[in-house]
Amino acid sequence: MAFLSRLLLLASVATAQNYVGTPINNSLPGVPGSEITYFNVISSSGVNLTLTNYMSLNKSNERPIQSGIQRAVIVIHGLQRDPGTYMSQGLSALSQVTGNANVNVNSVAIMAPYFPNGDDKNVGYPWTSGLAPGKGSTTNALVWSGSGWAEGANNQYPSYSVHTSSYDALDQIIQWFDNKTIYPNMHQIVVAGHSLGAQTVNRYASIGKVLKTQSPVTYWVANPNSWLWFNSSRPLATTSCPTYDDWREGLSDFNQTYGATLVGQGDAAVQARWNSRSINFARGTQDTGDDSTTCAPETTGANRNERFFEFIRYFPPSCSSPTSAGCDTVDYVPVGHDAGAMMASAAGQQRLFLDNFAGDGSKATDFGCPRLQVGDNPYPSSSCTTPIAQPEAGTFSGLTYQGCWSDASPHVLSYTAYQGNSAATIDLCASTCVKAGYSIAGAEYGNE
Repeated sequence: MAFLSRLLLLASVATAQNYVGTPINNSLPGVPGSEITYFNVISSSGVNLTLTNYMSLNKSNERPIQSGIQRAVIVIHGLQRDPGTYMSQGLSALSQVTGNANVNVNSVAIMAPYFPNGDDKNVGYPWTSGLAPGKGSTTNALVWSGSGWAEGANNQYPSYSVHTSSYDALDQIIQWFDNKTIYPNMHQIVVAGHSLGAQTVNRYASIGKVLKTQSPVTYWVANPNSWLWFNSSRPLATTSCPTYDDWREGLSDFNQTYGATLVGQGDAAVQARWNSRSINFARGTQDTGDDSTTCAPETTGANRNERFFEFIRYFPPSCSSPTSAGCDTVDYVPVGHDAGAMMASAAGQQRLFLDNFAGDGSKATDFGCPRLQVGDNPYPSSSCTTPIAQPEAGTFSGLTYQGCWSDASPHVLSYTAYQGNSAATIDLCASTCVKAGYSIAGAEYGNE
């Protein structure tokens, strides 16, 4: 009987993993409408580990009835490792949804997992100083080194079990939400991230395992500082950046366990995995910042804006059918590097909470008109008919068109040939600059 009871307990842990992890002493801030819970992550060798997270509550401020949940949104925090902030922003965005009274905290579960590192000692997890090196973390709380969690690295603590990737944890969270015994009416799972969280989602979607979920999974990628490139080519020079193609900016020097088999099959295999996902690209059109700490992102553009457009130019999004497994969308939101504004926008609400809510495969078309670049409308809206301006074929006074780029203040190009010229054309711009002795010319605002 004791043996049977033990088997039943293990089966329960393996299927109902949230709420059963070891409570970890922490001083994370409370967030109204949610609770801090503990997800039991099982390592590859069967060790029970704990991932702290925030979990939304229902309208009665209680744990929601699981049979009433139709959608799960897993939102990944950014560099500051502040899941409470992202839980608050997610709940705020959900509360602003209109047009469908059924979409609320009784039917939508939001989880914000916490990926702590060494800077979170005695805040996110207990730490005892004076012990042997690496032994100060005395609980089974999962902790990573630096921002390794964003790229799927294995955990650093607890020291007795260091073979669990942050992506392993995401796999198990998705599988828990997809378990029809626990959530019998689950229709859609969304993995969402902004900034470094978006970098995480981009990389996870690229090398993540094929989980064969019953519920469709979409990936909301909002304003990442860089993207994973699926080949060694780049739009800008790489000669001064020898590490430009190293993981996590590229697929060279891949030195982690999660995803190693797929990456070992070559670049095309990783790109095929990415293409098989349904990606919701979310671009804040006023976000022209840059938080790069290495030279690698600069080989794909000067800032987040340029990098986005270069990425979709090299690796075009597509949607053969709104119900297909690889149906992408591209949404433009007129805000800056603001996770809360991105989530609460009409596009953010649609992707996070509304698409396929009833399980009928419904999906809204791309948000934002006019479109900004050829190929940026994988699921176009019939109401957006404004054509994208195209340069004429060929060259202009010997200069070859290189695409759209971001200007700065002061201007990137120091010489101003003219301003406010209503007769301005690409030909006029190019010829004027060539005559002045320049080998690069740029036109903006239609008259400068």
